[in-house]
Amino acid sequence: MLELQKITLDKKDVISRYLQRKCSKNSEFTFTNLFMWRKSYDMRYVILNDMLCIMPQHRGGPRSATFPIGFMREDGSEGDIVPVIEMLLEYFRETGAEPLIRLYDDDAVERLIKAFPGKFLITEDVNYFDYVYRVEDLTRLAGKRYHGKKNHINRFKKLYHWEYQKMTPENSGECIALFDRWYTNKKNEIPGIEEEREAVLELFRNWKDLDITGGCIRVDGKMVAFSVGEPLCKKMAVIHLEHADTDYEGAFTIMNQQFLEHEWQDFELVNREEDMGIPGMRKAKESYRPVFMVKKYVATMMSEVKA
Repeated sequence: MLELQKITLDKKDVISRYLQRKCSKNSEFTFTNLFMWRKSYDMRYVILNDMLCIMPQHRGGPRSATFPIGFMREDGSEGDIVPVIEMLLEYFRETGAEPLIRLYDDDAVERLIKAFPGKFLITEDVNYFDYVYRVEDLTRLAGKRYHGKKNHINRFKKLYHWEYQKMTPENSGECIALFDRWYTNKKNEIPGIEEEREAVLELFRNWKDLDITGGCIRVDGKMVAFSVGEPLCKKMAVIHLEHADTDYEGAFTIMNQQFLEHEWQDFELVNREEDMGIPGMRKAKESYRPVFMVKKYVATMMSEVKA
């Protein structure tokens, strides 16, 4: 049986090497993301034939496997995914679980269909599609479609004595305190909010060991919003966290705009992750007018579905 490994800080370079072989627009494919969510999703991994497979198991749910990551090698050669998929299927048989493979883009879907014709039923994992925007659009907020956003920012600037500040590890305590104020008010309303808090704590407690950049908004010296992200591809950044004190009107909007303006002007696109099927979050992300969605898929065995 495959020996699944835990995701730990000392494995950061190894895992990142596979993630970086081919630019993936999928927000989940950074070491930071895997590490901060590793407890909630019992995030494990295995390296097979010089390819990486992430093997998460959300609390109470089945374990799944990603389509092999890093099959495009540094020397330009391409690894054979067939024996790797077969080893994954054997793992599911040995554990008595139904095979569940997560595919991170259309290319992975095409490769799986070509390698195993008629074997898998592939469905879209809509609640986990990533929203991608132009950095310039969310920085300038030009035109009628962003008129409301621009008004929120202008009102914030008039109401408050504020400043943008680049974050350092020393700001971690303030960020956790800000998040916890929101958490206290929402903990009985939002499913899985405890897991989000756990991920936030993991990120800030390990800030110095992760390749992340943060920014915050202060009003009269008090932190009222923060955002954290990192490069995902050469021209795309990903935002892992963004929180604000909603008692300050427009705090979320100005945090979004200022973080991109100060930290990500060398990038063309920004991935602001998924909406997880939460209606309010979906409405908010759609209101910023994404230029495209990063689609994700789930593959199950065709025979299992028919049975």
